Amino acid sequence: MRALNGASILRLVRDSNDATTLLRPIRNIAFAFLLTTLVARLAHSADSTAATQPADRTAPRSGATTQPADAHGPRDVPTSAVAAPRGPQYLNLRYDEDFRYLDGPPGSFTPDLFDPIKNIHLGDDWRLTLGGSVRVRIESETNRAFGATEPAQDTYVLHRQLIHADLWYRRTFRVFAEGINVMLEDRNLPPQGNMRNQFDVNQLFFDLKFLGESAPLTLRFGRQELSYGRHRTIHTRTWGMVRRRFDGLKIMYASSVFDLDFFLTKPVREDLPAGYPRKPDHYREEETFYGFYGSYKGIRDHVVDVYWLIDDDVGELTAASGRVGDKNDHTIGARFGGKHGPWDYDAEAAIQLGKIAGDRVAAWFASAEAGYTFLPVSWKPRLGLGFDFGSGDDDPTDGRQETYDQLFPSGHSFYGHLDLFGRANMIASNVNVTVRPHERVKVQSWWYTFWNNTPDDALYGTGGNPFVRDPTGTAGHDVGNELDVAVTIDLDVHSSLLLGYAHFWGTNFIRAATPDRDADLIYFQYQFRF
Repeated sequence: MRALNGASILRLVRDSNDATTLLRPIRNIAFAFLLTTLVARLAHSADSTAATQPADRTAPRSGATTQPADAHGPRDVPTSAVAAPRGPQYLNLRYDEDFRYLDGPPGSFTPDLFDPIKNIHLGDDWRLTLGGSVRVRIESETNRAFGATEPAQDTYVLHRQLIHADLWYRRTFRVFAEGINVMLEDRNLPPQGNMRNQFDVNQLFFDLKFLGESAPLTLRFGRQELSYGRHRTIHTRTWGMVRRRFDGLKIMYASSVFDLDFFLTKPVREDLPAGYPRKPDHYREEETFYGFYGSYKGIRDHVVDVYWLIDDDVGELTAASGRVGDKNDHTIGARFGGKHGPWDYDAEAAIQLGKIAGDRVAAWFASAEAGYTFLPVSWKPRLGLGFDFGSGDDDPTDGRQETYDQLFPSGHSFYGHLDLFGRANMIASNVNVTVRPHERVKVQSWWYTFWNNTPDDALYGTGGNPFVRDPTGTAGHDVGNELDVAVTIDLDVHSSLLLGYAHFWGTNFIRAATPDRDADLIYFQYQFRF
């Protein structure tokens, strides 16, 4: 990995090829910094007792998942009463974990085998926490390309090891380092970009509370994971073996009422297109991803998110019209989610504006889900419904690009566990059922129905690239149906098993544009975290 030192900062600046592109993110981030400082001072003076520093980590930030790491399927809904853990609690974002409860007297927490490597005091001012995880997954896929590739069936093994060190100086300065090793065995088909990454740096960032320990502002610099909201726009890609990372800067404000994040980053791309001969652990030099994400938490058991995300790419990108040039798109959206009694719900929508290769961008997406849990009933069954929409483009020659650019989402929770489709030009509905026959066992099932927004556009994969198109435009809107079943077993606080099956049936569009072979996936995963 290229060292993130002063030279790298200059390189981040130099990678923007013209002055306009360079000044745009710097101007916005400078304004964001001043605005955040002002808001922080006003909020801190108005509610001095409410400040919950991100460095204190007594509860996850609103952008962090509140489930244990790598939970499968929809997350638990937000809650306003997250108690400090009295035993190990492993999160999707490992840097949000807090083991300071070990400073309490005996009897105030549940002892654990790995307590000796957590919250290690190195003198009066320094403390260190060590951790990691091991994951092994066997996947057996059939006709994932609907019969267009050989061999049609492939069974392979995926391994991943993560290990991290979290070093603090008081509550002022922090270094978080995490290594990753991902290996692939026995795959006959070409590997996907998130299936291999041997002995790499997954994260390496520094936190500085530059206004003092008591101030609610933190500056973060380096390689880091980003995850926000319901994961429809930015996520760590939990299901994938190689987690998504960004190199850059982030300014964070956190209180009990709202969180504000401003960031300026370069995405780390593992599967770069031909013509970019880079190592997988290097950021994409032509691309800058920056913006703002804010969460209001003043409504009990609810959260309101607003965001403005800019993806600026000065590489030679091809628009739907065939023109080649730069891209600058702005995604402006909002989300509302929460629960009330046995009901949980979440809704989000965003518009996308900008330009790509001279064409005007005019796209959007919308998503909604709701569920009802039968609390008095044994096994606590939950019945849920979901709907997701991403716009497509019915005329690539009209100077308007209307296909939604999905940015950096988790598709696994919204478009089926076969991971066939992304959000662009896709409409998906699902009915899902969850039961808990035991406190450590969760059984889930989903039935998805897929349509395209316009048959003149392509179907897009989870990486956002087109992979199936009907050149006649006459195949219609019906794409297919998918059945998913997953069983999660928590053996203990450290170990879990995941077993699953997924089957896809193609309908009109798939029948017209592909060899039309049903797709299957069977998987078995074991994970150990410490």
